[in-house]
Amino acid sequence: MNYQVISEKTLSRYLEMPGLLLVDLRSREDYGKNHIPGAIWQDWEHIVDEFSGLLAGFETNHGTLPAHIVLYCDSGHISLITARDLAVRGYPVMSLNGGFHRWHGQTVS
Repeated sequence: MNYQVISEKTLSRYLEMPGLLLVDLRSREDYGKNHIPGAIWQDWEHIVDEFSGLLAGFETNHGTLPAHIVLYCDSGHISLITARDLAVRGYPVMSLNGGFHRWHGQTVS
């Protein structure tokens, strides 16, 4: 298994670099209201089965596979579980510690 948990400061650095695949695992409604710039929405319940297609789409659009793959949800729990499930399948993914709430400076319980 190869996954990492990263801070919002680390994500800020990745946002400045090319090749980031940033995936929002919250509800489609929450994503529509607000999301981290550059993020795409993906249903967390289906992402494991659809992840190879997501990577293929990124490669088609960018001409290369992503250099960094970061997942986030509301508080970091779902993205951590999803990162683990993808890492077991060989994907080098990261989960944003504290999720979207921490990104916006809210406390996470």
